[in-house]
Amino acid sequence: MTDQMTQGNAPAVQGQGKEVPVVNQVKAMLSAENVQKRFTEVLGKKAPQFMASITNTVSASKQLKRCPANSILSAAFVAATYDLPIDSNLGFAAIVPYNESVYDKQNEEWVKVPKAQFQMMYKGFIQLAIRSGYYEKMNYAVVYEDEMESYNPITGEVKFVDDFSQCTQRDAGDEKHVAGYYAWFRLKTGYSQELYMSKKAVDNHARKYSQAYRYDLNNRKKSSKWTTDFEAMALKTVIKLLLSKWGILSVDMQRAIQDDQKTYDEDGEGTYGDNKPDVIEAQDPFETDGPEEDDSVVEDVDIESM
Repeated sequence: MTDQMTQGNAPAVQGQGKEVPVVNQVKAMLSAENVQKRFTEVLGKKAPQFMASITNTVSASKQLKRCPANSILSAAFVAATYDLPIDSNLGFAAIVPYNESVYDKQNEEWVKVPKAQFQMMYKGFIQLAIRSGYYEKMNYAVVYEDEMESYNPITGEVKFVDDFSQCTQRDAGDEKHVAGYYAWFRLKTGYSQELYMSKKAVDNHARKYSQAYRYDLNNRKKSSKWTTDFEAMALKTVIKLLLSKWGILSVDMQRAIQDDQKTYDEDGEGTYGDNKPDVIEAQDPFETDGPEEDDSVVEDVDIESM
């Protein structure tokens, strides 16, 4: 997002001695002609409906109401560039509040400043993979203990039972029996790849890369998406790592991996608020010595799987 989107459009936070609610600030910014023009450029006729969803999203979230309006619009605009809805219940993309640690020079202390960030959800990555046209089929699943025979962490091979009719834990829905999370794809060329991560492996990944998750665990809070919806975040992690490591990445997919969970300032500069991203070396399994299409693969991608 450029400064043309955010600068000079937010109303003053203070007005006649009263603080202007963030919802009203967002509405005022969305009524600005240049903001409407920007959303229309990327969404066309769908722009009015999408902009209305921004207001609805903020109105429904106490946490977002504490975030700067420009960070909310910046995150929403990123979602708009991918043509993904921001209703987190749909599982495609979301605008997520988090507290950024900022050093207060005047008081010489670190303080928590609320910010809004764009976050891809697992269905969003699947949607972009489908749009790329490279994938013939893909799937993901929560794996229960009685459904898996063995897993080799060295080769990555996982073996499931042949007769799922004898498995009862899935229907019981007891999360204590969740063994892990699985994703798989097959390209139109016939190449296929799978990735399984145990529940503990996913938990370790979240502890390593999510500051918000560590905070929740240490303080018995529920402010992180990892804490409130571990399953959705686990599936996202497996799908994102699978595609990053083994998939053929379109331009949109490359951008989505890089944009995921960035926050944007008024100049349009994006940074990772919740820890730095891990680095994944993504390779095209059909790489040849000949020329490659620009949108087929990215060799070094910074990502944060959360």
